[in-house]
Amino acid sequence: MNRFPQDFESNLTGFGGDPSKNKEEHRQALEKTPVILVHGNAANSVHPKWGMETMASFLTGSPGYKPEEIWAMDYLGEGNTQADLNDPHRNHIVQLRTFIDRVRDYLGVQKLDFIAHSLGCGMVNGYIRGLQSDASWNSNDNRLGVVGTFVSLAGATYGLGLGGASEFRTGSDFEQQSHKYTGVDDDTPDGAGQTSVQESPVESWKVVTRLDKNDARYVAITSVNDFVDAQNRDTGRREGANLNARFDLGGGIDGHEKIIKSQTVFNAFKSYLNQNPPVAPAVISVDKDNGSYGPELQITVSITPATLSVSHVAERIIKKFNAGYIDRTVAETKSGALSNGQSLTLAIDGEWDVMFRAAGAEDVQRTYGVNVIHPQAQILTEGKDTEWSHGSLSVEASTTRGTLYYSTDREHWFLGHTVTINRTTTVSFIAIDSDGIASPVVSRAFVKPVTWTDKQTATLTQHFIAGRLSVDQYVSMGLKLGFNAAITLYLINGQWTLNPDSPETIRSEPEPVAGLAAPITAASSRISLRADKASGKHVKGFDATITAAGPAGEPITIYYTQDGTDPSDRHNHRRQSFGTRKTFTIRGQGHHSILCYVQDSAGHGMFESFAWSINEHRSL
Repeated sequence: MNRFPQDFESNLTGFGGDPSKNKEEHRQALEKTPVILVHGNAANSVHPKWGMETMASFLTGSPGYKPEEIWAMDYLGEGNTQADLNDPHRNHIVQLRTFIDRVRDYLGVQKLDFIAHSLGCGMVNGYIRGLQSDASWNSNDNRLGVVGTFVSLAGATYGLGLGGASEFRTGSDFEQQSHKYTGVDDDTPDGAGQTSVQESPVESWKVVTRLDKNDARYVAITSVNDFVDAQNRDTGRREGANLNARFDLGGGIDGHEKIIKSQTVFNAFKSYLNQNPPVAPAVISVDKDNGSYGPELQITVSITPATLSVSHVAERIIKKFNAGYIDRTVAETKSGALSNGQSLTLAIDGEWDVMFRAAGAEDVQRTYGVNVIHPQAQILTEGKDTEWSHGSLSVEASTTRGTLYYSTDREHWFLGHTVTINRTTTVSFIAIDSDGIASPVVSRAFVKPVTWTDKQTATLTQHFIAGRLSVDQYVSMGLKLGFNAAITLYLINGQWTLNPDSPETIRSEPEPVAGLAAPITAASSRISLRADKASGKHVKGFDATITAAGPAGEPITIYYTQDGTDPSDRHNHRRQSFGTRKTFTIRGQGHHSILCYVQDSAGHGMFESFAWSINEHRSL
């Protein structure tokens, strides 16, 4: 897509500004700090999953940004859908820097705001700190003076762990240098100079250095357990930020997408935007708030400075629910301009939506019932920004009249007065009566805090070796699920659990289960696999002999691993084998496991595990 003004020079595609206007018209239209939207990896600016059009719609919503104030680019290429893991920051920083500098020059502004997602967070960080295409960092080529507000959404500020590729590896030269500026470690240079104005779920993330002088605002939001966070816990933080926040939006790819499409997330950071408007703001006020009034309604307008005029568009509307959407039909329109102190008269009975606008002012939108009574919807579930810790939450609403509908995105609506949610969500309700008169939309954010401090996904055997399962837990779950099953465990108050909402779900004692191991196959009755030391707890090391026998003397091979990896995988270079007998030396404090796999000539296979924990008591 190339949706830019014709006189805007760009060597990149994307969208930005109003294509019908020229540079001078853009400069005259500016009222807010322009925003640069920077998409993530495997994406482009309008990618249906990872693009930034939803974020642009949030900006044009209640904050009232104009198209002239919103810009985005395809720094990975037009229509790109491929992930770039080969040093994408250094390889694309020149294109990004060129684009942003051209937007700033085109609009004639000094300050810009940035909202970046995933890889885009590192790209903006490179832009402001002087990253070069040869991977060096040149502080003299910095753009710190350009930053009004920098919002990082699900970024990998501290890399993607030791398994990350190239620039994404935690501890790489790129990752370490990305925190430094003029030799000082500071994730937020020019940022908040007092920890008292920093909001963070972790106290140690509140940081001030000698570089901080309150010229820029930083926001870092983590989508807990999403694709990025699962690889390196809390890598999305930005220490010293005005706001660090965590949101549980779902795991994996789903949560990574939702962070750029969540109204709740946007509402959390939108107040940090537009702190450097290019012109002093004007202010509109009206003497009637939303609500129901009698006939011949008059609304008086005030504007500061008083020399400005206020345009208005008033629409008499009828609303109805239609196949998941709220249809809005305009029955009549009135428009015009008012001077300071003049009044708009609405003489026809009905529901009216009125928009008041003036140059340099925030739009003022009101809904009036003229000689009609609006239904009133009310959310009954208690609390503002209500928190709940476990399971799901039923959110209930009521209305004085009409039928209730609910939504979790303000776009798709469903019939009902109750909605059940299981993660952080903003829930909205609207009531519509038989005449098409609607209540104001009422919304409330319900925040589900993250109760766990760590999460690990591994096989049962790997969990056991790492000490996250006791012997009894390991045997019990192995008999039920299979010793090679992969599960996720969550750390809550120092204890590992299968489900953060139900900490009691891991049994401390094994359940009696028929058969030797899971999965149980025909091989179970044909193959004998035994150890002369029972699985359990021991106070010192020992030797354990494992003996195997096939059906009717059939020769068999036992494959085994001692690190929890899959012994049935013939490509696993860690697996070893033996025939009918092998003695193992079990030594050292901690958990030890021998995970075995055997397959007979008929193709029947089975897993068996032998597990011991050694807790050596030493006197001083």
